[in-house]
Amino acid sequence: MKLQGVIRLIAVCPLLLSLGMPIAYGQPVADKPGLQENPYQEFSLGAIKPAGWLEEMLVRQKEGLSGNLDRLYPLVMGPTNGWLGGDGDQWERGPYWIDGLLPLAYILDDAELIAKVKPWIEWTLASQKENGYFGPDTDYENTIVGIQRNNCGDWWPKMVMLKVMQQYYSATGDKRVIDFMTKYFQYQLKTLPVYPLDHWTFWARYRGGDNLMSV
Repeated sequence: MKLQGVIRLIAVCPLLLSLGMPIAYGQPVADKPGLQENPYQEFSLGAIKPAGWLEEMLVRQKEGLSGNLDRLYPLVMGPTNGWLGGDGDQWERGPYWIDGLLPLAYILDDAELIAKVKPWIEWTLASQKENGYFGPDTDYENTIVGIQRNNCGDWWPKMVMLKVMQQYYSATGDKRVIDFMTKYFQYQLKTLPVYPLDHWTFWARYRGGDNLMSV
């Protein structure tokens, strides 16, 4: 770690210790060869362990809405969700929940939460087609109040799930994610000229930066 990084760490240590958060972490993620050197070093998800007040807040999240949306909101987050292979909600809300639940699970190293996350990850990985597309692929009529069952081809929900997959890779190092994302970006490169970001809804056009972050 360079001198400026050490200085920043020293500066923040008293604050963390005052909150009851001992600094315990693994090795930072090294810069890739050939890329411009980054003055900041990223730690993998779960490398920094919470304690004290912060741990208490995260446990409250686990025991509250964050950890129990599948039970409290089964219409959308239950087994019929399209991101679990069901014919229910096909759009962004499932990925949004997992985008928060997955880091919570791995930061706490909580087996119960990880078990909730894994079916969404495994289904998403298994859903990828030969051309690189992934996710729900069948639109249904919106006959059920409170869920969105169409526009499953929209780029936007996949941007959310790409962020989920990034975090999963950071936490686990599962190399399947690299192949998965590479194939999808190749699919995007070929498909975007035909179906631009705002083909289905305007969200992907307004949130295209999310996609670039994953690339």
